[in-house]
Amino acid sequence: RKMVEATLAAQGWSEDDIEDVALVTTEIVQNAIEHGSRGAGDERVQVICHAENDRLELTVEDPGTGQDPKVVVDRDVTEPVPLDAARGRGLFLIGRLVGAFERTVLPGGGLRVHVVKESGTS
Repeated sequence: RKMVEATLAAQGWSEDDIEDVALVTTEIVQNAIEHGSRGAGDERVQVICHAENDRLELTVEDPGTGQDPKVVVDRDVTEPVPLDAARGRGLFLIGRLVGAFERTVLPGGGLRVHVVKESGTS
């Protein structure tokens, strides 16, 4: 997360946009670790980040040994979760903070989450 923040700051992104990207990055990576793996520490979550000028692309892939990734793919991220729900706001927040938000089940059963954020879109 810190590396992404430093890269965007060096490229002149606003503080608000950098905070949005930091939140999105944290949420996606944390979800991949918590929900997309066994959480035993012996699996890999792949993170690919490409930042150029005013556009950032972030792709995170998990091994798919945790929860069924179809749950994430099928979820309508435009619908906020009920106020009394203990969890589940992360996908909604990601969807609100980025321009593109794609979720794909990988052939091996993992999940790929790909987001695009452009500066000036907070």
